[in-house]
Amino acid sequence: MSYTTFSVETDADGIALVTIDLPGETMNVWNEALIEEFEAFTDAFLADDAMKGAVITSGKKTGFLAGADVRMFGRRKIALDKESFDSTARLSRALRRLETGGHSAKAIAKEGAKAKPVACALEGLALGGGLELALACHYRVVADNPKIQLGVPEVQIGLLPGAGGTQRLPRLMGLQAAAMMIMQGQPVAPQQAKAQNIVHEVVAPGKTVEAAMTWVKANPQVLAPWDQKGFKFPGGAGAMNPAGLQFYMGGNAMALAQSRDNYPAIKAIMSCLYEGSN
Repeated sequence: MSYTTFSVETDADGIALVTIDLPGETMNVWNEALIEEFEAFTDAFLADDAMKGAVITSGKKTGFLAGADVRMFGRRKIALDKESFDSTARLSRALRRLETGGHSAKAIAKEGAKAKPVACALEGLALGGGLELALACHYRVVADNPKIQLGVPEVQIGLLPGAGGTQRLPRLMGLQAAAMMIMQGQPVAPQQAKAQNIVHEVVAPGKTVEAAMTWVKANPQVLAPWDQKGFKFPGGAGAMNPAGLQFYMGGNAMALAQSRDNYPAIKAIMSCLYEGSN
């Protein structure tokens, strides 16, 4: 199968190198064409036994992927209408299927099902839905360049990370650190991202694909940490956990005081964090 928004090259070991490169664009963004083709690739990847794993990277020098194409919103009468919501939901489902290998929670918990390994190689910025794609991969490698930005800035335009960012970041960083990152919308550089468990490995520029390939070939069957038995949030979470209780009791008041209620997504973000950790 051929695609217009990315290329797929499969090596002799069955590892697919997926290179996102939107035609006619200086930066990769999630638009309808990329979402549709990514869904199709996910289906094909999971169904093809000859494909043993994948590495996702970018063909753009400007970065990995900068989130949603906000022009999709501007072309509509209502900025966040049902079509926009549905697009995000489709992307979220595709990312989760890639993460779980298409297996149900029951198959993972009861039958020990695992997924094909998927890693991402970041030579440039990954923001919003770009970082959410990376977070859905089992292994994340980023180039050691302090100018690279990794973050979820959606709150700054009244949105939230709707493709899994509000769920995966707390499971990697801990609830409080993730909440600060999501509600402030400020990006981090590669070394800080590694210190906060957002990425696994920081390597020399130009070596990310090689490092990602090495990991994929060494890990033929995998699961995300939160799909493994006994997983616990770093630092604790949940309304009855002391750390979670303290966060939720003061978090809403502090967030609203700092934002002066000028950022409409803050309340929705807090709701997502609460629902996802209980």
